[in-house]
Amino acid sequence: MSRARPLTFRAIAAVLALLVAGVVAACGSDDEGGGGGGGKQKSVIYVSTNPLGTNQFLNLIADGAKAGGKECGATVKVVQSSDPNTLAANLRAAVQAKPDLIVANSFDSVETITGLVKQSPDQKWALVDAAVEKAPNVRGILFKENEGMFLIGAAYALLAKGDQGAEWPASKAVGFVGAIDNALVRRWYNGYAQGVEETNPGTRVLDGWGNSFNDPATSKELALSQNSKGAKYIAGVAAAGNSGVFEAAADRDFFTSGVDVDERPKDPEHIIVSMVKRSDQAVQQAVCDVTKDTFKGGAQTLGIKENAVGPEFLTLPASELKEPSKLPQEVQDKLKELKEQVAAGKITVKQ
Repeated sequence: MSRARPLTFRAIAAVLALLVAGVVAACGSDDEGGGGGGGKQKSVIYVSTNPLGTNQFLNLIADGAKAGGKECGATVKVVQSSDPNTLAANLRAAVQAKPDLIVANSFDSVETITGLVKQSPDQKWALVDAAVEKAPNVRGILFKENEGMFLIGAAYALLAKGDQGAEWPASKAVGFVGAIDNALVRRWYNGYAQGVEETNPGTRVLDGWGNSFNDPATSKELALSQNSKGAKYIAGVAAAGNSGVFEAAADRDFFTSGVDVDERPKDPEHIIVSMVKRSDQAVQQAVCDVTKDTFKGGAQTLGIKENAVGPEFLTLPASELKEPSKLPQEVQDKLKELKEQVAAGKITVKQ
């Protein structure tokens, strides 16, 4: 038996480097393995524009990606960004990792993705709430939020008439608190205002706009101001800032609504409806399409016809509803009728 030679300094360093790399990979990975059979799994990276936390829109996208990975067999990693600079860096790093699909969201990502598409044209992307022109491997997932908000506006207009019982007071005005005044949130407002005006002409629509998608203090001030001007029904479309609208509703005892997910359980006495948006389903489908090699790019626009937006009780499956709607049955029936008319193209909701 020959005598083992002592390890050289270079060999020891190489071993230590491998150990450290393994530890870093284990600590920094947000990967979630999917189901599926044998063969190499597809890989997906979701790069969020901001930390997930209380931002339900971002949580929905992450949930959809993970659900797609679990259902169709893909590893999913979620990378959270804290500001525009880290977002751009994270998107570039994602491309360098060469996953089968990169999921991103919102207009803030478009400029960086546009440049990366030119550098890596074969990389597949699913981009929620935005699109990139002349990029065949980018699926822009867009929603007709205006259609869903048309129904919320109609609901408030019906309640504001004051003929639905003592619980539902008459109101000469209804309110709208938006996260920020840009084209995307304006689309929510335009549908809402149309729903109010066509259902109960003469009802004033008070609108107010915050400074970011996470500004509860400003959102609360806007809601309180609208309530002081007579609005007893105020739509909260302030993203993470909706918590401020909900606080105002509890303080002043007025009615409000949630967005993206069913927010009613947070305060069932005051949050009477939510305009849900199935970003999770759209992303889940994109992940599954990649695993099945059926992924196609281009703009994909989803609205009421696709059951992708609308009041929770008309959009979510019964298994996902945590409680029944407290809206008067007459109002529920009218919203169902309006939904069918929008889906059939009999009502056109402006953007």
